[in-house]
Amino acid sequence: MVTFQDLNDLRLGKLQEAVADWQAMVGKLVKVADGGNGEVSAADLDSKARAADWKGQNATVTKDFVTVTAREFDDVVTVARSVHTILSGAHSKLTKHKSDLADAVSRAAKKNIYVDDKGMVRSATPSPQATGDAKIEPPTQAEIDAVAQEISTILTAAGETDSTAATALRFHAKDKHGFESNGFNSFDSAQKSIEDSDELIALGKKDPSELTNEQLARFNALMKAHPDDPVFAERVALGLGPEGTLKFFAGAVNLDNWENREGGGTGTREAREERMQLLGTLEKQLGTTLATASHSNSEGMESWKDRVVALGGENVGGGQGGSQTRVHGFQAMSNLMRHGKYEGEFLNDYGNALVKYEKENTGDVKDPGPGGKSREDVLPWDKLPSYAKVDQLHYGDDADAGTDPMTGFMKALAHNPEAATDFFSSTDPQDNAQYVLKDREPFNDVVPDSMGYGKSASDYEGPKASYEATGDALVAAATGVDPDDSSARPPEHTEQHRQVLDSSLKYLAERGDDFPAEMRDDMAIVLTNHGDTVHHSASALADDPNDPKLLDRDQLLEVSKQVSRDQNAYGMLNEGLNREIVRDIHEDNPKDPKETLQRAGATVGFLEQARYQALVTDKDDPSWDAKWMYHGFGSIANFVPGVGDIAQRGIDAAAYQWQTQEQERIDAIQVQDNRETFKGREQQLQALADEWEKANPGHSNSRYTLTREIGSAAYDGNDRASGLAGEG
Repeated sequence: MVTFQDLNDLRLGKLQEAVADWQAMVGKLVKVADGGNGEVSAADLDSKARAADWKGQNATVTKDFVTVTAREFDDVVTVARSVHTILSGAHSKLTKHKSDLADAVSRAAKKNIYVDDKGMVRSATPSPQATGDAKIEPPTQAEIDAVAQEISTILTAAGETDSTAATALRFHAKDKHGFESNGFNSFDSAQKSIEDSDELIALGKKDPSELTNEQLARFNALMKAHPDDPVFAERVALGLGPEGTLKFFAGAVNLDNWENREGGGTGTREAREERMQLLGTLEKQLGTTLATASHSNSEGMESWKDRVVALGGENVGGGQGGSQTRVHGFQAMSNLMRHGKYEGEFLNDYGNALVKYEKENTGDVKDPGPGGKSREDVLPWDKLPSYAKVDQLHYGDDADAGTDPMTGFMKALAHNPEAATDFFSSTDPQDNAQYVLKDREPFNDVVPDSMGYGKSASDYEGPKASYEATGDALVAAATGVDPDDSSARPPEHTEQHRQVLDSSLKYLAERGDDFPAEMRDDMAIVLTNHGDTVHHSASALADDPNDPKLLDRDQLLEVSKQVSRDQNAYGMLNEGLNREIVRDIHEDNPKDPKETLQRAGATVGFLEQARYQALVTDKDDPSWDAKWMYHGFGSIANFVPGVGDIAQRGIDAAAYQWQTQEQERIDAIQVQDNRETFKGREQQLQALADEWEKANPGHSNSRYTLTREIGSAAYDGNDRASGLAGEG
């Protein structure tokens, strides 16, 4: 609290000197960090380290040391700028507060109101004897009160400025080692971040079952007002603490606790529906706030992240509002992870711990009671009988109750493609791709009430949320593109992207017809994104151990078959590879140009064999009797490289011919000889032959011979694919 005497006697010279010193310090540190005038800098060393051809241990240890150290110089600059901002802002505001106080006292004196050195306000009207015959109007009590109120307001503002400066400086002084990677951009924003985070933390420390809908709405609004504010986010995370964060969320989403709270009661249907909407917003706002905080490398946040991982297998839901409902830390945190982009190392530490916990705690169970049934290979989240399980932790989708933590975690990976790639390519401490794509047992994580009277979650036959989310994460891991980011473009593939492609083919192919239907469109995207490699492999004449580009063709055929069991996924795969075939014709330059023509035909034959196998497998599925409904390229546009205008026209022509014929042969292909399945693609082959002719104007072939050659290649590709499948 700032007193009248504190502000009135305040000397700001030392503070002004500190502002000037920190401004000079920022200039010096910027030169060390970023360079200038040809001087050596951390940025220069970082650039050279990344470009160097490191060998042996230098490939990891020394390079990492240099790049991390360079980043720490950036953090030093961030902190220095932030400290200067705080001190400069505090100086400006305190100068203004001191001036306002002096002005208020001066104006009061003109109204015969006296303010003493303690800030006490009273009338200054002299006695009649002292004034003689002069008549002086004494101030009214309202005028005296107004002066007192004005001074109080000034002192309150000065106190807030002082508190903000102190809190902001402590934010940077809390770590004994290292520097913050986040700072304050202005004094006003610092004050707002601190005030709002303090209010939110106070709400978050209450029993969530006792929060009214109005209070919960305020909680959400405070977070919404600070999007991408790293200081606000970190203060919230550290203020609530890891246990407090998870327990608050687990308690908040327990509707029974809220409805049955002391002095509460069931309430109205409208209030319950409003509560559910607020909980959906809470998940999003708190999730994105924590995602922002996760990118801080402060000691406090590193400890916070480690503790959240450690709490994964612990109960964070029992005891809230008298309830003993068990909610694991993994279940609470994974729902929050659905939103925002979490830091990659934290995601991988969390994911490795989640997989380890599931593998160690999946097993057979027998439901209690004389009629209890035995269940095999049950995930820990599904072990309790239905009457003892938490019904819902995620609001907004009846097919996703949020009790399976893998769903939220996979969505988090989808929003951080680099982390997804690391997770799916990791085999230490376990092969994550094998576990989530092949070995993991699914369960129906649906809201029980949504199934209708007399039915349970086991009766649900729709898409599984965990598979939907895993498909999104796999797309991100294999392509480097967040499937929810419509503006993203595919990066250059790395060895890790190829590793994810190889492992996904291996483990999903091994599932055979148990391939999750929810992931067919996702693998269509993955294969399209790696179209160059897929086209190269589908058109290969034989296995070649000396060809590093070649995929396992048996696995590729099996996955292509499984993708082709869904009409939309089949359309995505074929249109995507149409693009790759035409791109190959125009942009690849083999020693013999005819190679691109023959590869085009071979890949068409390969795809047609996969399609035939899919239709034979699902010959009794009435969905294939429906009208062809594939709607075009939009669903995969983000995942494939761009092509030139000439190639695009060829892609459009080939795709048009292919789709036109698809509408005519949905039924017929189920009864024709599998050696002739590609007959339905004659017009597509003709269009591709015409495109090859445009791309190779100096050739000496006729249209007839080119069409015959690509058709023969399609026959051969079909035969080779049939041989891979063991069919005759």
